[in-house]
Amino acid sequence: MGRLAYFLMVGAAWATTFSLEAADTSEVIDLCARIVAHYGDVVHATYSDALVGAGELEQSLRRFVENPTEDTLAAAKVAWIAARPPYLQSEAFRFYAGPIDDADGPEPMINGWPMDEFIIDYVDGAPESGIINQPKTYPIISKEVIAASNEKAGETAITSGYHAIEFLLWGQDFSDEGPGARPVSDYLSHPSAARRGAYLLACGDLLTDHLSALVDEWAPGKTGNFREEFGRRDLVAAVRSLLYGLHALSGTELGGDRLLVAWDTQDQEEEHSCFSDTTNQDIRFDVRGIANVYEGRYVQLSGELLEGPGIRDLVAVLEPDGIGEWNANLEGILEAVERIPAPFDQAILGDDEAPGRRAILETVEQLEAISQRFARLDQILIASQR
Repeated sequence: MGRLAYFLMVGAAWATTFSLEAADTSEVIDLCARIVAHYGDVVHATYSDALVGAGELEQSLRRFVENPTEDTLAAAKVAWIAARPPYLQSEAFRFYAGPIDDADGPEPMINGWPMDEFIIDYVDGAPESGIINQPKTYPIISKEVIAASNEKAGETAITSGYHAIEFLLWGQDFSDEGPGARPVSDYLSHPSAARRGAYLLACGDLLTDHLSALVDEWAPGKTGNFREEFGRRDLVAAVRSLLYGLHALSGTELGGDRLLVAWDTQDQEEEHSCFSDTTNQDIRFDVRGIANVYEGRYVQLSGELLEGPGIRDLVAVLEPDGIGEWNANLEGILEAVERIPAPFDQAILGDDEAPGRRAILETVEQLEAISQRFARLDQILIASQR
């Protein structure tokens, strides 16, 4: 059986059934209530930090567009990299039809990937491609135009979000040694310089709009927002949503789409942050987000630690004999991620014994294991209420 075929079996674990002696129902429900309440605090703090980072990025983009120099371009790139970690940690809050990715959720406009960059701007061999270089078709560049165009021509027709900004700052990556090297002249002397700057600023503005809406949806004490509704749900069902989100991120999304596909195909176009060569950061903070929900903790940008009940506490009640294995699995993922050499687009190359490929595959296998654990815990939680 091939690696990809094996990986596809992970999802089957979600359907596994258990015949267990029911735990103390009231104890489990009380714990679920505390987990859901603290989870809301963690989600709100994480999105709030992502909004702060996006706001600082937007200011840096404005300084660059108003005065395009090597220094202001470099500062904008630094701001983009610094803005990413809180949002990456928030990906642990996805996949259960919350406000980030329900039918109207902004996720495709925030972190849409992979993207066909020629939809936005010129690419190698197509100097006049993209919205930026088509003033007759798109006479006005605005947030509304960019939002309406996102995924209009398909899932990879991404026009907004972090990766659109990344492409506009770095350009295509043709180097084995480093990231893309978009020249400052693209914002100074290029025929579409003014439109490119307008597009970049509109993307930054749209990003903060979307993150601000997510902060509002998870704000405490606000009538009618998602957090209020989530706290009123059947508490076991709410915790099951958390578990499914963690299962999907660790298995299908991170372990599969972002890591195993690139490992299997050795295609450098499968790299998540391919223009800036910061995919290693993406992987680390996605894993950190999984750990945050499991451990019930989050370190805010201010340095303040939010700490309370998490999924680990549920494991301690429902699967006490296995908590050591759970903790070891998570620690194994955190350690394996650190062994993936940068840049990621070079780590996927070589034979299967190459250090980079071994580290990636080890990370995938550890992610597969914890994904199955989340699926199993879901079933144990159901059984505990019978």
